Amino acid sequence: MPSTEYNVSRIVERITNYSRAQVLEVLNEVQLIVYSQDVEQTLYLDPATGLPPFITTTAGVFHYDCPVNCRRTAQVFSRSLNNTYSRSRPVGPRKEYYFMSKGYHLIAVSSRDALPGGVLATIDFQEDPGDSTDKYYHLFYILPTELTSEDIQLTIPEELHYDMRRAVFAMLSTENYGENGYDGQIMDMLSRKIRNKLNGGAQADIGKTNIREEYQEFPDSGSYGYRF
Repeated sequence: MPSTEYNVSRIVERITNYSRAQVLEVLNEVQLIVYSQDVEQTLYLDPATGLPPFITTTAGVFHYDCPVNCRRTAQVFSRSLNNTYSRSRPVGPRKEYYFMSKGYHLIAVSSRDALPGGVLATIDFQEDPGDSTDKYYHLFYILPTELTSEDIQLTIPEELHYDMRRAVFAMLSTENYGENGYDGQIMDMLSRKIRNKLNGGAQADIGKTNIREEYQEFPDSGSYGYRF
C-alpha cells in the first residue's frame, strides 16, 4: 500500500516550491474534504457487537459530547421509549426506525458536527433520557485520521491515492496562480468517486425509517405488504 510518505514524495517531485510539511497539510485538508460525506462505510459500528455503541446518560442531563472519532450523528435509537412527558419540552410524533432489519424507536435529538481544533460533536435530547448505560444506540459517521505526520496512513482507499494527489496539485495550483475553477472540478470528481466507492460492497439495510402508512397493507397473515 502506498504510504503517506510516498504520496508526499510524488507531490513534491512535481511542485518543488512547497515543503513536505506544507504538502502534508494540504493532503490532510483534501482528505477531510472528500471524507466528510455521509456514506455507509464510514458509519461506526462496535466490532464486538456489530451494533452502534451506547450513550451513557444521566437523569436531568440533556446535552452530551460525542466520542472523539465522531464527525456527525446519524441517528439515536432505542429498543424502548421513555414514559415521561413534559409540557415545557414537547416532542413531535414518535417514529419507528429499522436497523439491520430490526425495529427500534427513533429518539428525538438535535446534533452538531465536530469542528476543527478538536471541538467534539454533540447531541441534545429533547426528552430527559434518564439514567442508562445500555438503552440508547448512537449511530455516527467517523472522522478520518488527521495527517499530523507522514507516518500516519491515509484513510482513503489505495486506488484513490492518485486522485488525492491530483486534488493536492489542483489546490496548490490555485494558491500559485489564483482561482481558475480547476480545483473545484477536481474536488467534485474526487468526492463522487469516493462516495461511490464507500457506498459499494455488500451493505445491509443499515438504517431507515418505517414505510409511510399510506403505502402499507396489512394482510391477514400479519406480515407487511407493499403497493408498487
